[in-house]
Amino acid sequence: MAAKRSSKEYSNAEAVDIIHQVANLYISTKVPQDYGTGEEYTSVEVHTLKHIADNPGITVTELARHNGKTKGAISQILKKIEKKGLVCREASNGDNKLPLFLTEKGKELDLAHRNYDMVHAGESMNEVRRLYTPEEMNTAFQVLETWLEVRRQVEEERKKNKIKQNYPVNRKD
Repeated sequence: MAAKRSSKEYSNAEAVDIIHQVANLYISTKVPQDYGTGEEYTSVEVHTLKHIADNPGITVTELARHNGKTKGAISQILKKIEKKGLVCREASNGDNKLPLFLTEKGKELDLAHRNYDMVHAGESMNEVRRLYTPEEMNTAFQVLETWLEVRRQVEEERKKNKIKQNYPVNRKD
């Protein structure tokens, strides 16, 4: 199995590359699968459900912000899972923002998905936990959580201020 890495200082580029690799590995499971309900769903669908379950009444705008996606992209995902009977929107006080909630079928899938992740993601996570102390693990996740929060804020500011960044290209002529 994996061996504990030596303590090395990672550059920003190395750290971001590791985060990118983790995200790609996790997201690459676009193939629908059965999480234990007898029907197949994509990882994106079940994780969208999970966030709605954890935040009943969340709006499309809030969901888009959390996922770092456009409202249009989130609306496409929601259209699919609404069609499958997993999510419903409820009108609230004449407000155009329709809060999202899970249906009973959505709640069953959310529970099945959480159980699935405890087993399957738990295998690799348990192996990593054997290599590090609980304090080291907590610190690692605190750092990732903080990085994610800061990254979302930076992206939000860029969008708000329509900031476009030009990056210099070092050419070897």
